[in-house]
Parts: sequence; C-alpha cells; structure tokens
Amino acid sequence: MGLLAINGGPKIAGELNKARWPRLYPQDETAVLDALRKGYWGGFGDSNLPNRIFEREFSKYHDARYGVAVANGTVSLELSLKAAGVRPGDEVLVSAITFIASASAIVSVGAVPVFVDVDSDTCQISAKAIEASITSRTRGVVVVHYAGYMADMDAILPIAEKYGLVVIEDCAHAQGSAWRGRKAGSWGTFGSFSFQNSKALSAGEGGVVLTNDEKLYERAFLIMNIGRRLGQTSYDHYMASSNWRMGGLQAALLLSQFGRFPQEAEERNRNGAYLARELNKIPGIRSLPIDERITQRGYYYMLLDFNAEAFGCSREKFVEALRAEGVANVYYGYNRPLYKEPAFAQENLRPLLHESIKLPDYNGMYLPDAERWAACQVTILHNYLLGDGTEVNLILEAVRKVKENVSELAMV
Repeated sequence: MGLLAINGGPKIAGELNKARWPRLYPQDETAVLDALRKGYWGGFGDSNLPNRIFEREFSKYHDARYGVAVANGTVSLELSLKAAGVRPGDEVLVSAITFIASASAIVSVGAVPVFVDVDSDTCQISAKAIEASITSRTRGVVVVHYAGYMADMDAILPIAEKYGLVVIEDCAHAQGSAWRGRKAGSWGTFGSFSFQNSKALSAGEGGVVLTNDEKLYERAFLIMNIGRRLGQTSYDHYMASSNWRMGGLQAALLLSQFGRFPQEAEERNRNGAYLARELNKIPGIRSLPIDERITQRGYYYMLLDFNAEAFGCSREKFVEALRAEGVANVYYGYNRPLYKEPAFAQENLRPLLHESIKLPDYNGMYLPDAERWAACQVTILHNYLLGDGTEVNLILEAVRKVKENVSELAMV
C-alpha cells in the first residue's frame, strides 16, 4: 500500500467534500416563496418583477447602464449578436478554447464562426490572431474571458474600432472580473453572462445581457420580449421576435444569491491569488500570469498549465490522484479545440446555414497554442476559493502530497 490515496493511503483533503455547489441558504428559499406568493412566476411585467430588479442591480455592479435578463447564457449570446446587428453570412471571430455556446450562438443567428488562436501564456483570445483573421466579411468578435481571466482589452478594443467590429464579451466565467477597475461586460458592445448551475453566481439556469448603449438596450429588450417594450402589457409588438425571458421565480433565486455575490467575488479573488502563488512553487504547475490590469478576477475555475514532464506524471494520472485525495472538482477543462468538435464537421454544420455561405474546413484546422492548451490545462472549480482559505490549503496539501510521492503513480 502506498502513501497516495489512489494506492490505498489516507485521503488528505476529504473535508473538501463539504464544499458543495451551488449553496442554498434560508434567505434563498424565502425569496422564492415570496415571489411565488406574490404571483411573480413569469418574466412578463412591470418594474417590481424580480427580473427587472436583478437587471438594475447586476448591471450597476458590473459598471453597465442597462441589463436584460434572459433564460440562459446561450440565449444571452444569441441576443447580443442579433441586437448588435450580426446578420446571416457575416463572419464572427471567436476563441478556439471555450464552451461550444460561444461559437454555436454565432451559427444560431446564421453567421459563420471563425476560430482564432489563443495567447500562449494566458489561454485568452489573441489580439494578434484577431487582426490576422479579419476579412471583408468580418462583422464582430466574441471575446471570451476564459476562466474569469480578462482578455487583453487594451489590445482588442483598438483593433475592433479600427475595423468597425462589434465586440461581444462572453463573461460566462467572469462574474466579478474587472479590467483597470471596470467590470467585465461593460467594455464591449454587449456583455453576455450565464447563471447555469455550476457558475460562480447561479440560479440553475439564466443569463443576462449588459450594454451602455440606450438604443441597443431597447433593441435587445424588444428581441427578448417578443417585440414588446419595457413595461408594456398590451398586445402591441414592435418587432417580429421570440420570447427569451427569464422566469420570475428563477430571477428571485438569482437576486437572493446576488446579495452574497460581491463578498464571495472578493473572497475568490483573494484566495485565488494565494493559491496561484503557492502552486507556482511546485515544479510542473503554472498558474496564469499576474496582470496588474486585472484588478479583480472572478473565477469560474482556477486554470493551470500542467507540464507532465516537469511534474513527473501524465495530466490524467495527476487529476486521478488529486481526486482520490479528495479534490473532487478538478477537471481537464475543454480538452480539444472547438474546431475539432463533431458539431463543426461540414456534414453537421452545412444544413444549419444557407447553401450560399462558404464554410471553413473546421476539422482540418490546427492552431498551435489552442492545441497545446487543450492538452495541458487543469482546472479547479471556484467553490473551493470561498471562505477563510481552509479549502485552498487542503488543495495545496493534496497537490504537494501527489508531487512528493509522484513515483507511486507508476503503480496505478
């Protein structure tokens, strides 16, 4: 029997099993019950709806003037693209390392995703690769703040302005993140957020779109609300659109969760910085570099660059050993670039877009930094970054234990 838990040894971080997510508090139950009794079940109605209150409070926290709450984070991307004026046949640039919705939303509005390589150090969409990918058909760029680490907005925004591109910030991982003191989602044309079950701010599902442009806000609200204006209850419709509203009960839960979120964001920022510093002392593990322009990092997860040769074992064995020690929420992230997903094979994508639209050979692409990150990344979920740092220290003990006894993994 070895010292590592994977080989029958004692589990060093078993207490991490208590750090479950999402977390339910009595005030959350009270908020949903209150909305239930008041009849705020749906998302159609006046300024007293939990939906409208959440839109105001969340947009203010994220330094934006307007917010539009929607059913989920994928819808928030589609709404952002449509309201920004992206049309069928337009090209929209997007990172090759992200969740599929960042790109599938582009297809859903009839446009063509063009995958762009990431920065070798940060795994964020590369500004140089963005500019190199622009053609006469390029209409916009989806800037994903992957793992809550802000993309280089100082470099990206001037390029977008130079070429007249709309910028959609995909902030599904970046609730609470800030660039030069200003929050994610307030820099681009629109900011898109997800509140899916595993997110740092969650209501099971849900999303919101932020903007600072009044006319774009009004357009986005019409698209979300089946062509009805804010506060309107009559059967007058000013746009042929769909219904992407968030339900009132879901909004009530989200609003209650948001009451704790600013403090939780500060805890994640503080504990994440400490965890990154300590992990960087362990050969074979590198956290994303410190960028002083990122004044707060709102984590979806801690993203690590794992070097198998320097650590002494494969990424797969490392993750398996860490889970055995009790760090259950450790993953591989997105372990292949999006252009390798079957969804983007010609035979699967072709029926979804007009026959006149020329499609890239996605499955034949090779972006070197995206390929490297897909093969080396390890992620640790944000829920461990809350509180006084107890969970963070358990993670460190577990990683150090695996490193000190890495020779045992040959036995696995």
